[in-house]
Amino acid sequence: MNDLLAQGVQLMVLGMGVVLAFLLILVAVMTGLSALVQRFAPESTGGQPAAASAPAGAGPAPQVSPQLSRQQKAAIQDAIRQHRAQR
Repeated sequence: MNDLLAQGVQLMVLGMGVVLAFLLILVAVMTGLSALVQRFAPESTGGQPAAASAPAGAGPAPQVSPQLSRQQKAAIQDAIRQHRAQR
């Protein structure tokens, strides 16, 4: 029984070692790929962060552009009314 328990512990340690090695290799590969992407395709330096990076609902609601036509404003208002009516 003692021999069987020792084999179980050895197998557990071996399995955990394989998983740890895989995770370390994965971290190294991801770090290397990140460095490559940053070197050959850097982010644009527009000064403002991308709109997609902000979580939904985190900031103020976007304002309607003053360049919208009356038809576009009416369509937006109708869509909002229909959405609220469905609730």
